[in-house]
Amino acid sequence: MTTELPAVDHVEDLRRAEMERREQRRQAREDGAVAPLRARRRVLASGVASEAADVHAMDEPAPPESLVLPPRLTHVLGRVVDELGESRAFVDQLVLRAASTDDPLRAVAAEAIELLSRMAALPALGYLLDLAAGGLPVLAEGERVRAEALRSGRVPAPEIAPDIVDSWQLHLEAVEARGRAVLSAASWQRLVERLPLPVVDDLIDQGCLRANDAPHTWPEQTEHVRYVRARLDPGRLDDADIEALDWQDEECRRILAAGGTIEPVDGRHDEWSLRSALLSGQVPVLDAVRSSEYEELPRDLADLVASLRRIREGGGVDTRLGHDRSLFGLLEDCLPDGRLVSGRTPFHFWAGTRRLYRLLDDVHWVMACEPQDTDRVVRATLQQAAVLRNPESRGAAGSADREARAVQAYLTYLYARPGERDRLDQGVGLLEDVLKRGGRRRGGVGGEQRRRMNTLSELLQALRFKSKPQDVLNPYFALCVEHGSSEWGQGWRDLRRQVPPEQLEYINGAKDRIRRIETTRRLGGESEALCELPLDEQFLWVPDVRGELLSPGPQPLERRTPPSSEQEKSWTADQAAREIIGRCAARLRNEH
Repeated sequence: MTTELPAVDHVEDLRRAEMERREQRRQAREDGAVAPLRARRRVLASGVASEAADVHAMDEPAPPESLVLPPRLTHVLGRVVDELGESRAFVDQLVLRAASTDDPLRAVAAEAIELLSRMAALPALGYLLDLAAGGLPVLAEGERVRAEALRSGRVPAPEIAPDIVDSWQLHLEAVEARGRAVLSAASWQRLVERLPLPVVDDLIDQGCLRANDAPHTWPEQTEHVRYVRARLDPGRLDDADIEALDWQDEECRRILAAGGTIEPVDGRHDEWSLRSALLSGQVPVLDAVRSSEYEELPRDLADLVASLRRIREGGGVDTRLGHDRSLFGLLEDCLPDGRLVSGRTPFHFWAGTRRLYRLLDDVHWVMACEPQDTDRVVRATLQQAAVLRNPESRGAAGSADREARAVQAYLTYLYARPGERDRLDQGVGLLEDVLKRGGRRRGGVGGEQRRRMNTLSELLQALRFKSKPQDVLNPYFALCVEHGSSEWGQGWRDLRRQVPPEQLEYINGAKDRIRRIETTRRLGGESEALCELPLDEQFLWVPDVRGELLSPGPQPLERRTPPSSEQEKSWTADQAAREIIGRCAARLRNEH
């Protein structure tokens, strides 16, 4: 008897009919209407041969009914065995074994699952769905829903607080993460720990996993989490983490940030030893950098080295560098000696003003030691002052303009000749032009700068009326020390060893003036007014600023993994598919 399986839609009807038919045959055997499957009769030795033959026939089991699968199922099973490298006869043997069981369809399903478990999970899941569509009872309803979602790629959102975290939940969270959704810290922790590390790097590079996901707050700080933190938020890592990561660049960066130094290795500078040298003002190191080493430097650092070299050779300071306050000291060290500083960037105004006061110091030294060169140095000083003059009233430009005006007025009186009343008036006018503007909000000057400028203006006017303009000379300046310095005695002793005999009276006169001034102050009297320069000492200070070029902040760790493969990208889907196949196999084994 041959049983032909009907179409897929009638599989359940077929199963019920088969079970009813088997029940009818069992009842018939019990009633004696048909012979039993295994007769246990004893045959007498003297019995008739024909009776013995009948008994022997009754002892033989009934031949199994043959099983014919629908063409669709046969085709799918054939593709499976082909992919596994088995012969097509394997399908016939499978069907033959299943036909001898109480439930042939479930037997075929169980063996088909065993075959699929030997394949790659995702292709196997596709065959599993094809077998289910062909009528084979391989998938429960929940398993079928998950399998179809995996094959289509349209998966639901993950549970927020799952009771059980299986491969299906992990895959849903991975899909959600790639969509830049907001996940809990526990979900991110699972993904970072269980996903292949190249896939985690992909999530970081694509902006799915970000610093504001706060990996430093995750429950478990494992090796993978440490790597993620280094890529996202390295500033929160401690030194032990940096050492565990073997992150040399960050170790060197932290040494520089703490004020340490990094020495070159075997005379060769890398980016960190070069930064260390430039931060400490070692300008000659620029000449030690070989051309071959440029390629090893970061692009911005290599450009800086090239610019500094060009400046040392007489080139100009470009606008970009001229606005970077962290480089002012280094740029100034690279300027050639004796060069007029002119330009319209904050650096040019700052460096030009510093050069102006260095020249003014030279004027005072020359007046004491080499008076014959006074005119040359005064001209250089006035030339630098003229370059700094500008119409701006704010920022570095405004500060440079006020300092230049004060020095011009001071030198005008210091070298005035009898009868030059117009020139003296012009000197006072340089200061009054600023003072009459009012405070800073009105383009003028305020605070200590205004006080010093106002004092100088009043002093110049008083000396003009007394016809003693040269008394503007500050005796502290005459001894080559700062105004009000307690080192004026040492300055006098140093000059005494340098000045020619005829200039001793000059420095002794300055010493005597200082003594009178200090005596008057001790007695509570009002001492003579003195010229106080510069107007704003802080403007001349080297900015205590470290910029990103030489002292960069924490930089994310560069990716250490290769590009992720397709297999790694589909790892969670593969695990979810394998989980579905495993559940199907376990269920069918139990049922079979």
